[in-house]
Amino acid sequence: MDRPSSGELVAAHIRRLVTTGDYRPGERVRQDEIASELGVSRIPVREAIIVLEREGWVTIEPHRGAFVNGLDAEFIRDHFELHGAIVGLTAVRVIERADDASIDELLAAAQRVVDAPDDAEVFNRLTYEWLDTLERVAAAPRLASITRVMSNLYPGNYFAEVPGAMQVQREGLAAIAAAIRDRDAARASAECEVFLRHHGEALTALLEQRGVFDDPGPASVTLPG
Repeated sequence: MDRPSSGELVAAHIRRLVTTGDYRPGERVRQDEIASELGVSRIPVREAIIVLEREGWVTIEPHRGAFVNGLDAEFIRDHFELHGAIVGLTAVRVIERADDASIDELLAAAQRVVDAPDDAEVFNRLTYEWLDTLERVAAAPRLASITRVMSNLYPGNYFAEVPGAMQVQREGLAAIAAAIRDRDAARASAECEVFLRHHGEALTALLEQRGVFDDPGPASVTLPG
């Protein structure tokens, strides 16, 4: 995996503040404070804000700053539904374009995830290796670029923090691999959509438990910066 840029690190930090409930809907993003905390200039913070606005996390108001958008269950579910459709199309491209050797390589990568121990760091690494292989054998760079953006929804190690995520991943990849092995494009696409939908439900449950979706009530006065 490529080393993330300063802007990407800042964006991940702000996503974490939202997903932990430290940043509430309507709250102003305190750019100077974030730059100081992370030891960066305001340039990567501004870069991150632009990316986060495109992703729907914040709204930029001219001459006022960036404000956190409400994060709710529908936001999470819609994201994973769309993510599932993109990964499903990537799986279809694998079946259409990959030779037997490439498909065998992809199936082996999926099996390593299925057989992985309950070690979040190892599991995360093997999952990204599978994703790298999927994107390479699909030979669909546009789909790969979209998938990379959508994989940034949850900052940090998703498998270390989201209960049940490893089991969802194992079951999902096993089903997807079986469909690809059978060269059943319709089934592979459907399994990808189900797989990501289950991840969406798992993350939704965690954020509900954290109170991220709770109505914060009247907005408080925000500090400048």
